[in-house]
Amino acid sequence: MLRMEFNVPTFKKIEAVGWTVAICMLILFYGNLPVFIGICVIVRKLYMKFKRSKLPAIDAKDKVVFVTGCDSGFGLALAKRLHDKGFTVFAGCLNPDGDGGKELKALNSEKLRVIPLDVTNDDSVSRCLKVVKEKCSNTGLWGLVNNAGLNFVGDVELTTMDQYLTIGNINMYGMVRTCKAFLPLLRQAKGRVVNVTSCKGLVATPSNAAYTMAKFGAEAFSETLRLEMSQFGVKVSIIEPCNFGGATGCMNEAGVKRTSNDFEVQWAEASADTKQFYGEAHLTQLLEINRNGSKFSATNLDPVLNAFEDALLNPCPHVRYLIAGSSSFFDFFYVLSLLRPYLPEHLFDKARAYFLPYIVYK
Repeated sequence: MLRMEFNVPTFKKIEAVGWTVAICMLILFYGNLPVFIGICVIVRKLYMKFKRSKLPAIDAKDKVVFVTGCDSGFGLALAKRLHDKGFTVFAGCLNPDGDGGKELKALNSEKLRVIPLDVTNDDSVSRCLKVVKEKCSNTGLWGLVNNAGLNFVGDVELTTMDQYLTIGNINMYGMVRTCKAFLPLLRQAKGRVVNVTSCKGLVATPSNAAYTMAKFGAEAFSETLRLEMSQFGVKVSIIEPCNFGGATGCMNEAGVKRTSNDFEVQWAEASADTKQFYGEAHLTQLLEINRNGSKFSATNLDPVLNAFEDALLNPCPHVRYLIAGSSSFFDFFYVLSLLRPYLPEHLFDKARAYFLPYIVYK
């Protein structure tokens, strides 16, 4: 049986034929540019899907990956998944002696090391760099996964400035800090940067200003980083999980308790006029919504872990991985993220209000 081998020269030939066809189509559809552009987009997507399916996955053996935020959720699960795939994994944990750190240490593997990491602290990141560099100074670092992050709920007016700064430092500047530290090692290996943002980095929602602005910023940073690193052979991908809060644990009792504490700080620092306008019942309702949110969340992390794996091992990783996750018929955050670039504001706001009705004050 004849077996066709697909290699780089073969793809170059296919690409050359594709450009020839594109030029012919341009002539054919001259005067109807939107149709031509639409066809080109479809052809390009089909070609990339074909190309990705034929190229063999990269071998994880002898490759080193550093993952931040491994105390729980995506980071904890990813550290174990990558270790099982054959990577040497450095797992950064804010609390190495916590449940997540203990779970990773219990694997008792030379290829998985838990190291203390606070992404908001320059010295902590520098210490991690020193540890990782000892392992891969000759080969460079294949992958940096910026996963560390913290969920947050709060209205624009009620969220304190300290809370804005804290969430921004963790969810955005922490990513910047680790990237700046590890980029020399990544350039050396022509490796991968995988930054975790959120669908809320694409779609803003009420009572989420501090969180969404940090995620929007992380999206912009990642896009700029991708453009700059392309000349060095370093690929940058963005992971955009949607409704996975229940599966990660950020909506469990500990998460709800932390949100409750945040609300207490917000209420204590609010002015008398603000308290009168919003009413304390507003925060009570928000807390209840946060508590019930896990009911509609995805129940496992596999779709997100698969995206991480593809971003690190596929020769042609996607720039963005928008991942639906819900226990209901569909993920409304995912749908809103898809609609956002195409709907005018007044229609999009109606769609958002339908899926995510905002609380009426008092």
